[in-house]
Amino acid sequence: MIQTRNPSIADLLIAHVPRNLVMGVEDACVAGALLAHLKTKDMDSKHRKNALGQMRAFHMNEMFSQALVAADAEHTPLKGNGVVVGQAGMFKFCRVNMSSKLWNNCKRSAVRRQLAEANQGMTQIVQPSLFAPQDITSGTFFFVACFSGSLNIQPEKPLEIHIAVPDPQMGGWLFREPLLKFLARYDEAPQHQVDLAVPKLKVGIIETGQHTAS
Repeated sequence: MIQTRNPSIADLLIAHVPRNLVMGVEDACVAGALLAHLKTKDMDSKHRKNALGQMRAFHMNEMFSQALVAADAEHTPLKGNGVVVGQAGMFKFCRVNMSSKLWNNCKRSAVRRQLAEANQGMTQIVQPSLFAPQDITSGTFFFVACFSGSLNIQPEKPLEIHIAVPDPQMGGWLFREPLLKFLARYDEAPQHQVDLAVPKLKVGIIETGQHTAS
């Protein structure tokens, strides 16, 4: 009898999230950050850091939205400073900027906190339970752009971009990995995966349960 191992979180991501979507978002984050840097690089140093942060949010959101359109991915529309939420297979996802020294500042967003609750079932992959395993039918991940936090160290682009799966309480991470390493997994993935759904994406509007983000 051939036995198949249970899928890891990385397996689930690979099965549901197309490679071209990941690559498109990576390019979008870099392009949006560069636009923000160019728009603010000549500003007065007294408020340049704050302005750069705001411009990153707007330009990276805009480029992120364009990347989802190009990948034919279902997503919420741009609206002010609201969180743009996409969907790939069973996963909902969004993007967030963080300092490379502080990995939990996205807890301020009510939308992201609500999205993270969908990862309750995936906790059993990291922390096996004594009870019968739950079916994993939904999940959430973030594209995390890590910046230096300094105007003197690479302010024009992220130091690194990660794909990260938060725990349901947003107190830590069930999985996180630099995109460079994660993209290599697509080449290593088996051609035939058991019991993993094929991603189905389409352009449209999805419900997040929240109308605004804090």
